[in-house]
Amino acid sequence: MINPALLPLSGVTRQELTQRAQCLSEKLKQAGLPLAIIGYNPDLFYFTGSVQAGYALITQEGETVYLARKDPERARVESPLEKVIPFSRFREIKEAVRNLMGGIPRRVMLPLDVVPADLFLRFKELLDRAHIEDGSAMVRECRMIKSPSELENILKGVEIYDKTIRQMPRLIHAGMSEAVAEGMLMLEMRRYGHQGLVRMRGWNQEGIDGCLYAGKAAAIPTFLDAPLGGVGMTPAIALRGGTYEIQRGEPIVFDASPGMGGYVSDQTRTAVIGRLSNKIEEAYGVVREMIQRFEAEARPGDPCSDWFKKMESMAECAGLSENFMGYGKRRVRYVGHGIGLELNEWPVVGERLPWRFEPGMVLAIEPKLVFPEIGAVGLENDYLVTSTGVSRLSITDDEIISLPDQA
Repeated sequence: MINPALLPLSGVTRQELTQRAQCLSEKLKQAGLPLAIIGYNPDLFYFTGSVQAGYALITQEGETVYLARKDPERARVESPLEKVIPFSRFREIKEAVRNLMGGIPRRVMLPLDVVPADLFLRFKELLDRAHIEDGSAMVRECRMIKSPSELENILKGVEIYDKTIRQMPRLIHAGMSEAVAEGMLMLEMRRYGHQGLVRMRGWNQEGIDGCLYAGKAAAIPTFLDAPLGGVGMTPAIALRGGTYEIQRGEPIVFDASPGMGGYVSDQTRTAVIGRLSNKIEEAYGVVREMIQRFEAEARPGDPCSDWFKKMESMAECAGLSENFMGYGKRRVRYVGHGIGLELNEWPVVGERLPWRFEPGMVLAIEPKLVFPEIGAVGLENDYLVTSTGVSRLSITDDEIISLPDQA
C-alpha cells in the first residue's frame, strides 16, 4: 500500500479537470470526433492530475476516464478524477473504450505531434482500423490559456529564479568553467524548490532547465531551435555550458526555467565580471528597450507576429539586424513563446504565425543579440496577458548583473 502522506500532490481539483475536459470536448464536437485518447505526459497530467503511465479517454460530453498501467494505486491518490481504472495489457484499452462509448467509434483523436508512429499503428489495429485524426492543436489551444492555479505555479518558478540570480555574485568568478558555474546555480535552484525537470514538446527537443553561456563560447550555434544553446561537454549532447572558462569583461548569460507543480518559468539575465565593452553594453540597452516597449504597448488582440516584427525593426534601426535572435542565417524567427507544463507552449511570438494575444496567456519574451567571437546578451521576462495589456510576472530587475572580481 502507498502511504499518501509520502506523495507530493498536484493541488489540481476535480472541478478544474472538468473545465479542461470541457474545453477539449467542445473542440471534439466541432470536429465531429467522438473520443480523444491522451497519453503524452504533459497532456496526461493536464487532464488527470497525474503522469502515472496510461491514457485519458475523453468524450464529446466531457467525461474523462483515466486508464492507469503503472502505477494505478499511485494514480488513484494523485488524480482527483472519479474513474481511475487499472489495466496491464494494451488490448484492455479496447474493452475500456467499448464500455465508455458503447462500441468502437469510427473516428478517434490522438495528438499526433507527440505520438510515435508505432503507437499510432498499434492504436489503429486495436480500434478495428478506426480513422485516427490529429488533435494536437485542440490540446495545445486548451492549454494556451492558464487558470489561476496554473499561474500560481508559474509564479513560484519566477520566485526561484529571482532567489537564485541573487546568489550569482557570491558564486561566480573568473576562471570558472561555464559548466561548473551553471551547476552551482542549478544547485541553488534546487535548494529553493525547483522540480528538477523541464519538458519541451517535439521531435528531438531537449528539455533544459538552466544554461550558463560565457563570452565567445556563447555565440557558437547548435541544433536547438533557439538563439543560444551552448557548446556543451560533448557532441553527443551539444547543449548547455561547457569547459570554456569565464573571463573578465565578457558577457555571461544565465537562461533558466525553474518550476514547481509541473509548471515552468523562463527567464534570462546578463552578467559581467568588471565591465562590458561599450559596443556590448549599448547592445544590451537595445534589448532593454525592446522589453520596455513590449511592457508599455502590448495589448490583447495584438497579432503575435507584429511583436516579432517590431523588435526586429528595433534591432535593424540600431544596426543589429544580423545579430538579432542569433547571427546571420542562423537566426531564429521568434522572440517569445508560451510557457506552462512545457517550455515551448503556444503561442509562439514569431514571424508569420497565426495567433493573437488573449487574456490568460503566459508568455516568455526573450530578445537576444549574438556577436560571433564576442558573446551574447539577452533579457527574458515572463508576462500574463490581461484584459488591458500585459502584466509582468518577473521580479528580478533588468540591470546587467555586476559580479565582483575575486582574483
